[in-house]
Amino acid sequence: MLKQTLTTNEAAHILLADDNASWTYEGANAIAEYLEELSECMGDDFEFCRVAIRCDFSEYTANELVAQCGHLIGRDLPSDENWASRCEEVMDELKVVAEEYIIAELGNGNFIVRGC
Repeated sequence: MLKQTLTTNEAAHILLADDNASWTYEGANAIAEYLEELSECMGDDFEFCRVAIRCDFSEYTANELVAQCGHLIGRDLPSDENWASRCEEVMDELKVVAEEYIIAELGNGNFIVRGC
């Protein structure tokens, strides 16, 4: 079996090259950093598989995050034209409830989420 150690930058570029994913550079880099940190905390290496990563992680805008993970709040979310005005309020609540799923809040306003 052959093994290759990737730098964070190399891992991010592999994620960006995945035509079936829609990461921003900032998102791919955040995932690579998260996985590197996870590997160090576990004290063990793991196989880097961009398909598995694509299945486990998503990059969402704030509106997409609320639509995908809003069920975690445990109440009905607005579905009318008032949605945009309430999104910030719901996001604040969601950030607390979904803390274990949100691994990064990016500078571009997007979120990297695992699971959810």
